[in-house]
Amino acid sequence: MDANREIGEAAFGNAIAESAWTKFHEYINEAQSSIQTEFGTVTNTASIEGVGGLVFDVHGYAGTDWHNDGSDFIQWGYRLSKDSLDQSAENNCPIDITSSSTRGSFTHARQMPGESLECLVRGPKSLGQRFNDQLPLSLDSSETCGRGLPSLDYQDPKAVASDPTYCADNDGVCSYYSGGYDVKVHERMDWDNDPTFSGIHMNTVQAELPRCIRFATDETRNAVHEEVGDKLSIALCSFTTDLFGSDTC
Repeated sequence: MDANREIGEAAFGNAIAESAWTKFHEYINEAQSSIQTEFGTVTNTASIEGVGGLVFDVHGYAGTDWHNDGSDFIQWGYRLSKDSLDQSAENNCPIDITSSSTRGSFTHARQMPGESLECLVRGPKSLGQRFNDQLPLSLDSSETCGRGLPSLDYQDPKAVASDPTYCADNDGVCSYYSGGYDVKVHERMDWDNDPTFSGIHMNTVQAELPRCIRFATDETRNAVHEEVGDKLSIALCSFTTDLFGSDTC
């Protein structure tokens, strides 16, 4: 059962799986509600009300099609495919031109005053770049471990995933994970009773962590995980503080 998918795809009609799916999202919603109670909501320029927080969906990937026995990139997922982020494609840059409020995540953040989806996803304000700015990790053997895709430094996942400098796959195209979560459920507070999805939102992002972070070495794993956790906290806190205009940490 994949709780990041819509219930029909996730549970295949199995009643036990459907119950597990529902309980999983109810548990997440309890956490979201706690954040809403503590930090309140902010209304954007499109009159969409959003919680002053962020759903951070953490995963890991093998990346064996990349060089270095697994890519060094943290792959940040916004439900935007690498084709959607392809800077060589007509009208894909900035991505705000072709991305509607129902395509990709940050359905609330993208319309905050002075913000754009382009900048939030792969610009200087992006989570990927905020983490990049804290690299390298002091305890990791790779100076590039943790670099963000996309980010200001690596703006085009399709180009990077097709570049032999990084990609070692036989067909010349490596995998980029754009975020497999269900935007309607993850980004809507009252998803079970809001068929038009016009209620309060909560912005969501997925991070696929590479092997160099998840495994490190037996001697350094705990220290690397602690350092990555600290740097992620700084990136996430600065992101939400800048986005909502107040200290949310």
